[in-house]
Amino acid sequence: MWGRGLISIRNGLVVSRCRMSAVAGSSAEIDDFLHTISSATTHSSVKKVAVLETAPEFFKWLEQNPVKSVENFINAARLSINVKSEDQGKVFSRINKIATSVLPSFYGNLGPTEIVEMLRFALQINTKSQISSDIQKLFLEKNFKAVDLRDVPFPTLVMLIRYSDSSVDQKVLDTIADSLLSRIEKELGNAADLLTILAGEGVQRSKWFYNEAFIKAAEKLVPVMGLPEKCALLKHMSIHRQRNRQLLGAIVHSISTSNQCLSIPQIVSVVSACASLTYYPPKIAKKISDDLIKNSNVLDNWNDIIVITDSFVRMRMGDQNSWKLLVRWATENVKQANVVQLSRFVSGLARVGEPSGKPLAKVLRPLLAKERALKQTAWLNTVYSLAYFQELDESLADSVLNKSFVDQVMSSTMEVHDRLRKAMTLMLISSAARVDMQGKYHGPTVNKETFASYGITFDAKTIRNARQLKYSSNPVECDGIFLKSLFKIAPQDTHCGLPNVEECGAFVDAYVMPDEKSELLVNTSQWGTNKPRPLFFYGWMQTKQNVSNMTSEDNILGQEQLGLRLIRAQGYNPVVVYKSEFDYCSSDIEKVNMLRDRIHKKN
Repeated sequence: MWGRGLISIRNGLVVSRCRMSAVAGSSAEIDDFLHTISSATTHSSVKKVAVLETAPEFFKWLEQNPVKSVENFINAARLSINVKSEDQGKVFSRINKIATSVLPSFYGNLGPTEIVEMLRFALQINTKSQISSDIQKLFLEKNFKAVDLRDVPFPTLVMLIRYSDSSVDQKVLDTIADSLLSRIEKELGNAADLLTILAGEGVQRSKWFYNEAFIKAAEKLVPVMGLPEKCALLKHMSIHRQRNRQLLGAIVHSISTSNQCLSIPQIVSVVSACASLTYYPPKIAKKISDDLIKNSNVLDNWNDIIVITDSFVRMRMGDQNSWKLLVRWATENVKQANVVQLSRFVSGLARVGEPSGKPLAKVLRPLLAKERALKQTAWLNTVYSLAYFQELDESLADSVLNKSFVDQVMSSTMEVHDRLRKAMTLMLISSAARVDMQGKYHGPTVNKETFASYGITFDAKTIRNARQLKYSSNPVECDGIFLKSLFKIAPQDTHCGLPNVEECGAFVDAYVMPDEKSELLVNTSQWGTNKPRPLFFYGWMQTKQNVSNMTSEDNILGQEQLGLRLIRAQGYNPVVVYKSEFDYCSSDIEKVNMLRDRIHKKN
């Protein structure tokens, strides 16, 4: 809803007592900055005040102050946009008719300031009106350049951008935007103007975020912004996928170091923005966790909990106090959740590897038997979450392991990595069904051969793809730290087994076999039927953040936790190594010795 400033009338001219402002309040405090822009500029001298909120009041004023000039039109337009929303249709229609009949007679003598001012109000009233189109044509006929608009008030350019949309001529908008950018470092003086510019739909946001002058001006404002304004700007960058690291870093740092506590709506906004932009340095994670705990008594709906949980999962949040708070709230309010909400929450806990969610998984299981409305991928993730919490039953395992479902979910995507991820998830569920039901599961299962018809043969190419799933496109930690140290004690060609996806669905980085009688390793040619030790490496991207104990298996993500549990059930004794362990070593020799000790340690 548009914010209405008090309007004063002096000698027939409309002025305003309040400048463009964005009011932050209640649960909509962040969105207010994007959508609430008042309608007029500041004038210091006001003697007589009147507020015209209804159509009759406006029409009476119009009779007393007929539009006979461009200045009259601008004042009438400024007043019309403050009429209450239910009357604006009639008022705007009258303004359009007057403008169409009166303004053309003045076009020949108008300069850029008058034309831009008229266009600013014409767009606010109706971007697709005839008068808006006529003024744009006049702008183009005059062939204005950005330099010609140097005397147009900066707030007028700002508001014109605000009310533009895709129907406005692109050449007109480019000229306005270029003029604004040429002046922005010197004239952008408040957060309201900044957010007003970003709220305009007519100009691509990249024009602002890829412009050095805009970034400098915005960054200069960040320290003097209020917390709601910072949250609004961050949210805006997230919505439009604008990831300028310079500005993003300034905003997140400023929020992180603020003494003011984030409200729940602000926490939801900030955490979802950080997750969406994949930018979550430890300080912002700590700020969010601390302020969430401070607001624990005002958490009141499942939608907020789901957004926070989904974002925490994407951020790999490891703060135990935050997870305990969310799980406790969900447990106390589980009866208010529908199946979809509870499924998403439990699935999130399983993805991040938060074992305290087991009681909620137990509650969810019988509810799933009554409802299968979830889409295939969501259903697969839900059943996987029950496998993680060891809450599978035969019916649920059968529901994803039967041939029909496997075919549907594998055929739902042609992307190689997505198919492989789903295949490995199905293998984890299948293995969990056999292990956790202790021989009582007699339903369908899957193995590596199941997925050959979908192009997944678990050959060298498949293993490379599985490695990419684990390390994304950045295996530097694994290659430059872990494997570099490993190959010094286990040469790749003779003493080290290649990476592999086990039948249980777990990806193994390498295999070695320690000689029990010495501190040496056995040559791969002599392994025979003996089980080697699978090696698992977990770097920064494979572990939770903001944790106290960096080397606990509780701090790896849920799928990896499940994979370790299942590979142990196959009789293997895995070696789990963390990047943080290498970080404690002061030299390459220490790294090699540390890894050697871990390999020869029996448990």
